[in-house]
Amino acid sequence: MSRVIRWSPISDLMSLHSAMDRLFGDTFGVPGQSRTVGAVGEGYLPLDIYQTDTEWVIGAAVPGIDPNAVEVTFDGGQITIRGEIKPPADVTPESYWLRENFYGKFSRQVTLPDNALGEQAKAQFVNGMLTLAVPKAQPAKPKSVKIPISEPREAASSKPGRDSEAREALSSKPGRDS
Repeated sequence: MSRVIRWSPISDLMSLHSAMDRLFGDTFGVPGQSRTVGAVGEGYLPLDIYQTDTEWVIGAAVPGIDPNAVEVTFDGGQITIRGEIKPPADVTPESYWLRENFYGKFSRQVTLPDNALGEQAKAQFVNGMLTLAVPKAQPAKPKSVKIPISEPREAASSKPGRDSEAREALSSKPGRDS
């Protein structure tokens, strides 16, 4: 009996993409890799990433997996999603006529922009969909502050009228000889 296993060129393509990014980054000294993606091992985990005004949202379809079997970490601006999709226990590999679903370990890394606050990220698992919400750092809002203007001390004492007023005040005090 022959088996048909679906080949996915995506992991090879992503591996080439990562290698080209590293080549150009090393050659031209491109700082930061804000759009780096990484597919590690056999299992390639497709993601949807979009942004709202306040957060980055990452969605990953992981059907049939126990939420406790998925590990999500944030380190140095990179989100890493790891896990393992186990095949049905009651089916042997030889029993398959057609097998298109992936079973095995998977790992995926994504570098988020600098405004991502990974330490405050929240993950939710609903109906086989892992959704991560990573808040964005809000830019500092410009604040208008009135700065008082003071007169220089030399200019304040040389104004006409002040010296004469001060002399009059001193001379009018009793017990003072002028």
